[in-house]
Amino acid sequence: MKGPLRAAILFLAPLTFLANCAHLVQKREDYQVSTQEPTVNGARLTAEMITTDGKANYSMSAMVYFVAGETETGPYKCLFTAWGDRSTHRSMTVEKLTFRTASGETATAPRSKALPFAAGSGDEGWQATYAVPGLLGLDYAKDGSVMIDARVAIRTKRRTVRRHVSFTLSPSESKEVKFATVFDGFRKKE
Repeated sequence: MKGPLRAAILFLAPLTFLANCAHLVQKREDYQVSTQEPTVNGARLTAEMITTDGKANYSMSAMVYFVAGETETGPYKCLFTAWGDRSTHRSMTVEKLTFRTASGETATAPRSKALPFAAGSGDEGWQATYAVPGLLGLDYAKDGSVMIDARVAIRTKRRTVRRHVSFTLSPSESKEVKFATVFDGFRKKE
C-alpha cells in the first residue's frame, strides 16, 4: 500500500502547482512627450495621457494553465502638469489648451482656475496639475501624434509670467508579460 500511495502523492503534488499558473500579457497604447518640454517662469511643463479603457484580446484555459491578453487604450484622460521649485513656485493657471491630432481632429479644454503647487506623490517633487475635464477620444491607429498648444501663467513669489507653449505627444506601445501562481500573485516575468 505504501508504494501506490507514494506514487500517487508524487504524481499529484506537482499538479497542485500547475493548476494555479497563469500568464497575463498586457499591451498599452500610450502617448509620450516627443519634443522638448517647455519651461515657463522656471517651471517645466509636461502632459500625460492616461488610458481609461481596456479590452480583452484572448484568453485560454487548459485547467492546469491559464493565459490571457489585454490591450489598454483610449479614450484618454489628460493631465497637464508644471514641475517647479518648492521655495519659489506658487500656482499655475492654464488659460487656453488645445489638442490637435495628425489626422486633423481638434479639441479644446476650458480655462483652469489657479492651481496651487504642492508636493507630488512619493518623491515626485513640487507640482501643479490640471486634470483636463472629460476624456479625449483619440483613435490610436488613425490619429497619430497629438500637438498641444497652451497659454499658461506660472506665479512665483516675485512675479507671474504668461507664455504660449506647444509640444508634441507621440504614440508609443509597451508590452508587459506577468506570470502568476496562487501562492505569489502576479509578478513581472524577468
